[in-house]
Amino acid sequence: MKRSWTICTLLAALAAGTASAAGTPAGTVITNTAEIVFTPEGGTTPNPPIPSNPVTTTVLPVPSFTITPNDGSPDRTVPDYTRPGQTATARPGDTVSFAYTLTNTGNVPNEAYDLTNTPDPAGTVKTPDNIRFYAASADTNSDNTLSDAEIAAATAITSISGVAMDQSVKFFQVYTVPTAAANTDRYGADPTGNRRDNPAFNNDPSVPRDANNSNVTAVARNDSALIGPRNDPDGNGNPVTPPYTSPEGLTITPSANDTQTAQAIATTTAITFTNTVQNTGNRPDVLDITTSLAGFPAGATVTLLRPDGTPLPDTDSDGTPDVGSVAPGATADLLVRVTFPAGGAPTAPTTAPTVTVITTSSNDPSKSDTTRDIVNLPGLSFGNPTPTPGGNPGTPGTPETGQPGNPGSPVIPPSVCTSTTAPTRTSIAMEIANLGSATDTFDVSGTAPIRLVDGSTVTVNVAYFRDNNGNKVFDAGDAALTDTNGNGVADTGPLAPGAELKLVAVVDVPCAASAQVITLTQRATSPSTGVSVPDTNDTVVVGKTPVGAPTKSVDKAEARPGERLTYTIIGKNTSNANVTKAFIRDTLPANTKFVSFTATSTAAGTVLYSTNGTSWSAAAITAPQNDGVTVYAGVDTNGNGTIDTGDILAPGQTITGTFVVEVK
Repeated sequence: MKRSWTICTLLAALAAGTASAAGTPAGTVITNTAEIVFTPEGGTTPNPPIPSNPVTTTVLPVPSFTITPNDGSPDRTVPDYTRPGQTATARPGDTVSFAYTLTNTGNVPNEAYDLTNTPDPAGTVKTPDNIRFYAASADTNSDNTLSDAEIAAATAITSISGVAMDQSVKFFQVYTVPTAAANTDRYGADPTGNRRDNPAFNNDPSVPRDANNSNVTAVARNDSALIGPRNDPDGNGNPVTPPYTSPEGLTITPSANDTQTAQAIATTTAITFTNTVQNTGNRPDVLDITTSLAGFPAGATVTLLRPDGTPLPDTDSDGTPDVGSVAPGATADLLVRVTFPAGGAPTAPTTAPTVTVITTSSNDPSKSDTTRDIVNLPGLSFGNPTPTPGGNPGTPGTPETGQPGNPGSPVIPPSVCTSTTAPTRTSIAMEIANLGSATDTFDVSGTAPIRLVDGSTVTVNVAYFRDNNGNKVFDAGDAALTDTNGNGVADTGPLAPGAELKLVAVVDVPCAASAQVITLTQRATSPSTGVSVPDTNDTVVVGKTPVGAPTKSVDKAEARPGERLTYTIIGKNTSNANVTKAFIRDTLPANTKFVSFTATSTAAGTVLYSTNGTSWSAAAITAPQNDGVTVYAGVDTNGNGTIDTGDILAPGQTITGTFVVEVK
C-alpha cells in the first residue's frame, strides 16, 4: 500500500487574536498535533488521517516597559542631568509640569508601576521638595501642560496600574520652584518607574527600573521695581506726564529727571504728590514704600496713602507700608503727603526741600529705586544789614552815623521853607535775600508819615535804590528799583535761591517837617508765593529849629508929652517843635507911665497876665502901675490857671501883646 505522512502544526490563537509587537502574551498555551495520512496498498481511497498525541508549550512572561522622553544616559537605571530629556525656564514660585509616556513593552498584561523620583547623582541640579505626579486626565484642556488651576483641581498619583500590553499611558511630573531660588539656579527631577510584581504570574522575572528621564528647569529670577512721578515710574519723562493739581490745589510739575516739583505759597501747610510704582521683575512682588526728608523746616512729616486717601497698609506684615502685590509689568499709584509749618523756609536756600520716596522689592530687598518729590518753599529775609544773607527786621535801623536823620545828626529843616524848597534826603541801609528754594521776585515798598509844622501829616513814599557800592548810604550812582513784574510796585527782579540784594531806603523829608522821630513802615512781599516780611521800626530823626526873636513895633516915631504910644509885641514859635511855658514880656519905658496891657494868642487857651512872672491872672493889667513895671502875657493851654511847662505853643502859633503908655 502507498503511505504518505503529513505533519500539521496548530498554534493556539492569542486571546486577542494575532500576536502584538510585545510578543505572545504570557500564559498563552501553544498546542501541537501531528497526523499520518495513507492509502491502503492496492486501494485508491485514502485512509482517514490518524492524529498523533497533542503536545503543549506555555509562553512565559517577559515583562518590560519604558518611560519617555529619555535623557542622554545610556543606562536606563541612572539619569544624566547634564543631558536632560526636557527643559524649562521658570521663576521662583512658578509650578512647572513635564509630560511623560509610560509604555508596557512586555508581554504581560494588566501591569502596574510605582512612580518615584531620582535626584541628580552628581548633586549639581537641585531637587525641589514638592515633586508630585498627575494623570493625563488632569490636562482638561489638552494643551499638554498643567496650569495651576488644573493642578489644584486634580489629585496627585503615586502609581499607574492596569496597563495592557503595548498600551501607552500619559502622565505628568510636577514641581514648584522654591521662592528663594536664585537667578540661574537649576532645579530638576527624574520620573522613575518601578514595575510591581504581577500576581497573575509566579514566574515573571524582575525588570530594571526606568530612571533615565531627567528634566531640568533653569531659574530666571528678576526682582526689580521702579518708582517715579505720576504715571512715569522710570522717571525719564517718557511718556511726558503733564502738570497736575494736588488735592490742596497746587500745581505739581513732573520732570524727565525722576522728580516732580510743587511751589508752595506762604499759607501752604501740606502738599500731596502722586507717585507711580512698577514691578519690572518677572513675578508678582509686594513693593514696600519708605521715605526720607531733607531741607524741610522742623516739624515736617510725611504720610503715605492709597489713591483713595486711606493709609497705605502693610499687606505682608513685615513692618513696612506697601502697595500690595503687583503683577509683573503692572503699576500702582500711591499718595505722598508732606506737611510742614506755614511760612517755614527751607533749612538752606540752595537745598530744595525734598521727600525721597523709595520702593523696595519684598522678593529681593537688595533691589530698590528712588524718586524725589520736591517742594519749593518760599523764604524771605528783609531788614537792616546782618552778617548773614538778608536783613533783620527786628533791629531798629537809622541813617548811618553822620548822615541826616541819624540820632547824632538829625535832619534840620531850613529856616526858610517855601513850596519850592527842596526836601532833605536821608537814607537807611537795608538788605533783602531770597531764602526760598526757587527763584523769586520781591516787591519792596514803604511809607513815612511825617508831621508838618501846621499840624497836618503827610505820607511820604519810601524810595528804594540798589546800594551798588555797599557803603550803606545813598550815592548818585545807586540805581532805583524798577517794576520788573508790571504790578505797579518796585521790585528786586528775579533773585536766585540764597541771593542777597543790598538796598538803601530813601526818605525825602519836607522842609515843613516838625521836630519828630519818623517811623518807617516797610514791607517786602513775593507776589507769586505771598511770603511777606515787614520792617516797622526804622527811624529818621528830625531835629528842632531855633525859635526866632519876637517882633516889636510902635505906632509913633515921635510924640509930645501927654501923647500915648502903642507898642505891639508879637512872640511867634518859629521853630518846628512845640515850646512850653511860652510868654511875652515888656518893661515900661523910662519917661512914660502905664496905661494898659492886653494880649491875644492863636493858641487855644486863656490868656493870663502877670507883673512878676510867677503869679498869673486872667484879668488884664490895669493902671496905675509903678514906673519900670514889667508886664507878662502867656496862654494857659492846659487850663490849670497858671503858665507852666504844660502849656504848649505849637509851631507857628503866636502871642500878641498890645502895650499902651503915655509920654510924661
